[in-house]
Amino acid sequence: MWKLDILQYDLKEGPCVDAMNGPRVVLAPHIAQQQRWPNYVPEAVKTGLRSQLAVKLYLDDKGTLGGLNLYSTETDEIDIEAEHMAELFAAHAAIALGSVYERHQLNQALESRKVIGIALGMLMERYQIDEDSAFRFLVRMSSHGGVKLRLVAQQIVDDVSPRRPTP
Repeated sequence: MWKLDILQYDLKEGPCVDAMNGPRVVLAPHIAQQQRWPNYVPEAVKTGLRSQLAVKLYLDDKGTLGGLNLYSTETDEIDIEAEHMAELFAAHAAIALGSVYERHQLNQALESRKVIGIALGMLMERYQIDEDSAFRFLVRMSSHGGVKLRLVAQQIVDDVSPRRPTP
């Protein structure tokens, strides 16, 4: 049901959009009768959607990570236990996604530090300057060019590193 996810995001309306911007859980039984989403409902019903439950994925003060959509093409009703089960699953999914996100950020930070360190060493050797002067040089290039420091450092490394032909 990726089509329904994309439809909600494109139209900026639907149970998931509401869950992302408001209450943690949005129930939409008998979706064909729902008036809350005038653009989403007719298109969703065409795909066979009969009911939907949307839950916000969030990590306390770290913010919203996304949304979980549960679609039914079988029944107009939403089981009373479905909301609690969806919230429990969403909590576990948010923890897992948050961990992946933090690991990704850490890896990016380590890679940035590595590239900046290499660029500093290259500048120090090339211009016979100390580390502080090399760093100030990078910062000046970054601010004058309106380019992130990591990208300036990467450009210095790329310009000096020999190009290897791809196999």
